[in-house]
Amino acid sequence: MNLVKKTPVQTWYTGKTIFVTGGSGFMGKVLLEKLLYSCSDLERIYVLMRPKRGKSPQTRIDDWLKLPVSLL
Repeated sequence: MNLVKKTPVQTWYTGKTIFVTGGSGFMGKVLLEKLLYSCSDLERIYVLMRPKRGKSPQTRIDDWLKLPVSLL
């Protein structure tokens, strides 16, 4: 039994699938971190990533996943 009451935002995102564009930018990273930290009941998150500065999307994702995650 979960005794912690969910916020309205957490309740709204429960079971939702999210599609994020610009997820590799500063605000996108902040958004994704906040969603992952605060809304654990999300169904799925899709992130659109394009090639940039000669790097393929897969290389950018690999670099992105190596970044540290801050705990707020």
